This record gives sequence, structure tokens and C-alpha cells, in this order.
Amino acid sequence: MRSLPGMLRLVAALAVVAAALAAPPPAAAEELPPPAVDGIYPLVFPVGGDNHYTDTWGAPRSGGRTHEGVDILADKMVPVVAAASGTIGWVSSTCCALEIDHDDGWSSMYIHLNNDTPGTDDGQGWGIMPGLERGVHVEAGQLIGWVGDSGNAEWTSSHLHFELHAPQIGPINPTPHVDAALGPAEGRDVAAFVDAGSRFHRPTVLGGVPDRFYFGVPEDVALMGDWDCDGVKTPAMYRPSNGYVYLTNENAFGVAQLEFYYGIPGDIPLAGDWDGNGCDSFAIYRPSEGTVYARNSLGTGFADFSFDFGVPGDQPFAGDFNGDGIDTVGMYRPWNALVYYRNANTTGPAEHQFFFGAPGDRIVAGDWDGDGDDSVAVYRPSIQYLIVNMENNTGPSEYSLWVGSFEAVVASTGS
Repeated sequence: MRSLPGMLRLVAALAVVAAALAAPPPAAAEELPPPAVDGIYPLVFPVGGDNHYTDTWGAPRSGGRTHEGVDILADKMVPVVAAASGTIGWVSSTCCALEIDHDDGWSSMYIHLNNDTPGTDDGQGWGIMPGLERGVHVEAGQLIGWVGDSGNAEWTSSHLHFELHAPQIGPINPTPHVDAALGPAEGRDVAAFVDAGSRFHRPTVLGGVPDRFYFGVPEDVALMGDWDCDGVKTPAMYRPSNGYVYLTNENAFGVAQLEFYYGIPGDIPLAGDWDGNGCDSFAIYRPSEGTVYARNSLGTGFADFSFDFGVPGDQPFAGDFNGDGIDTVGMYRPWNALVYYRNANTTGPAEHQFFFGAPGDRIVAGDWDGDGDDSVAVYRPSIQYLIVNMENNTGPSEYSLWVGSFEAVVASTGS
């Protein structure tokens, strides 16, 4: 017969076993919660320019700390973009760092952003995109700041300290996730610019370091389109004096790979996928008639369809405004900044209209946030800024950035 103390020990042991059976099994510390695929969390690479980094997770740091991120070395003022869509959780009041709480419960931190006046080390700058504060929502790939050496990086090379935090786990080694990250603008459009010498400036992210190449001559009107259906937009030039189109399937200096005649002198060219087949072709807007003439293939020939839209003096532009895979024509009224468009290439009243920008702005449409539909942006020559609208509505811009002096702005593929 068991003694009383022995019986008590048995009862206690049984209680522990019962509690263990009732409790859910503990999560493995190395198991990442969804939406990680094969252990990799989907990211947009956070630095939009030349960089290099190594895996320094866990490396010793001052004060007995260990490194809880990856240091992505890059020059000062190289753009930093949101690695995922989410809401700003906190912003450093002294500059320069911020956190993004992702829409799916993960989070990321961006530390050592620039705090210097460009070209100096004076500590008098601000390296966070204006308007970003706690509670503001940002899209993956959106410009949020610039690389710097602020905080305790003041005496080191400029870099972005990037952290990735998993739900219920906290900081994890971001290096393998950064290794697999998408390009900083993959899946979304960026704005490319053309200077007075017909040189294209095509960045990989809004505000990023551009590729530069010459194509065409100064009198030409610049466009970009996916002419060979490979998913990448490349340049074309329309010569308004004779109605000739010169295009290439490469984003590089070179001669035209295809030339053809379309339209008459004075026509305004447009590029778009008018039939939803994944390939861009041309249309022209004839201001004297208020008519759009569009073809669904490249080459000289009659229009496949035409329709009337707009009034004299309006600036035509094109985009896929409802995400159905077909580009349609919109109009921008430069004297009062009215934007209006239809979601069908037919004659009729505008289906949507709003005010955006200011008199004298130049309009362009693109999929700036990668959500499948196009919204507008304007280039303001007077202050040399690109001003972006993500929602196609009247109101303040989602963000803006200084880009310099250019003759034209066109939408390019962000890759």
C-alpha cells in the first residue's frame, strides 16, 4: 500500500500529464507562419540601387548586443522602398528610421536612413519621404526614404539596416528572404524621363538610379510600350513632322528595329494594349477632329477602330484604369487640371473624372503600386517634381519626388 506522500506525488504527476495532453503542441521556433512559402517570406528588395551585403545575423555588437538584421551597403541617397505593403508603425522623431507593420501581421524596420544635406555629412537633412507618419499606409515598392549613416552608423559606411519580424516570433534572419526578394519595382510601372537631347532616363524604382541611353532625335515625341509582348516596355519615337514611328525592343542605345508611317503631321501619338492581347500598339489623337485612330498591330495601315473623345486643347493619355487588361484613352485639361477617361474605346461621356495636379503639368498613367490597374501621375516642370496619385481621385498625392528637368515623362516597366 502506497504512503500518503507517495499518493500525493502520483496525483500531482497525473495532473501534469493531463495538462500536457490538453495543451496544444508548442510551435517550432524555426517554423515561419504564413504567408512564407518554402520558408521564404515574399519581399520587395528594399534598396533601389547598387548595393552589397553579407549575412551578419547574430554578429556581436557594442554593449553585448547581437546583430538582428542585415546591413545593405549603398551610397547615400540611394532610394529605400517598402519591402511589403503595410502601415507605418513608428517613425524616428530625430531621423532617421521607421517601422512598417505589414498587412499580414509581419513587420520590417528601416534604420540609418539619411540625415544629411545631400553631398555633406552635416546632420541637417531628413531621409524619410515627406508625409510618412504613424498610421499612413504604404504599398510594397513605394519610396519611403534614402540610404544614409544616421544614428550609431555615423562613423561607418552608409547602409540600410533592415530587420524582418515574424508574428509571435520577433526578429528573424532576413538574409535568405532578402536573397529571394523581388526587384524593387518588379510587377509595377515606374516613370521614365526624356531630356532635351532625346536621352531616356529609366530607373528601376520611383526615384531610383536610372539607366541612361539615347534614342531618337530632339523633335520626336517619346513613348514606351511592350512592342514584342515580352512584358517589358521599351522606347518608341513619333516624329510629328512626318508621322513616322521608330521603335526598339531594347532599353539601350541603338538604331530603330522597326519603322513605319502612321498618322499625319500634327497628330499626338498614344501607346497601349487596345485589344487585351498582351502587346502594345499605336493610336493617334487628331486634335483638329477630336478623334482617336487606333491599330491593334504595328505597321503602316488603316485604323482598326476610331472614336471621338475630348475637346481641343486637352492632352490625351492612355492606361488600364479598371484592371481589365485593356488600355483606354483619358484626357487631361491643362488649364484646370481636370482628368477624365472612359473604360471603353468608344465615343461617349467620361465614366470617371477628378482634378489632380496644376495648370501646366504633364500627365502620365501607370501601375505604380502593382495592383493591376493604372493611376495617374504628373510631372511639374516648374519645380521638377513627379507627383503620384494611387487612387485616381481628387485629393493630395500619395507621394512626390524631385527628378530634375526633363522634356517628357513616360511609363516604363519596373524591372
